[in-house]
Amino acid sequence: MESTKYVQERVGDYITLHTGKRFYPIQPRKEDITVFDIAHSLSRMVRYAGHLDALYTVGEHSLGCYHLAIKLGLPLRVQMFALMHDGSESIVCDVPRPVKQFIPQYKEIEDRIMDTIWDMVGIGKPTQEEYRLVKMLDNTMLYHEFEQLACRIHEFPDVEYFEDTSINLTHRRNRDEVKAEFIDVYNHLKEEISYHSLQM
Repeated sequence: MESTKYVQERVGDYITLHTGKRFYPIQPRKEDITVFDIAHSLSRMVRYAGHLDALYTVGEHSLGCYHLAIKLGLPLRVQMFALMHDGSESIVCDVPRPVKQFIPQYKEIEDRIMDTIWDMVGIGKPTQEEYRLVKMLDNTMLYHEFEQLACRIHEFPDVEYFEDTSINLTHRRNRDEVKAEFIDVYNHLKEEISYHSLQM
């Protein structure tokens, strides 16, 4: 049986990912990125442009959103969307909120990459309600990060979030542990979502 060789056409400038694949951010394709690339990058990318005393990564934030979704009893799809919601940052980095709103082209590119990541995941894009829930999970993690890591809860923005939640962010993990858990959670959710879809 002959093996199929991975072939890519050059479409503009590209970014070489950790696995060696070439990702074209302006014309992205789902076969050009893997969860291994996303997990590797996010486990090494710091939140808040590094302006915290502790080393806290986007990967830890994403896993926090996932664990919070479980704690709140949210559906499997929402758990997956929570885990992967910052996946585009593995390509175009984490731009802080106050800056992002003034770069409309960034948002367009980010959305295009996220659409490609959802295609890779294979569960479709989040519905409007699923997106709202993930945004609330994101904001809830932001609240606890402001409170526990940044120690400036008085600066927390006026956004919708899940109140009365208990999250401990003081336990630090190294980047390889974060990467491994991210991949394990992703594979687990893929299996669970696939199984439940077959039961329907």
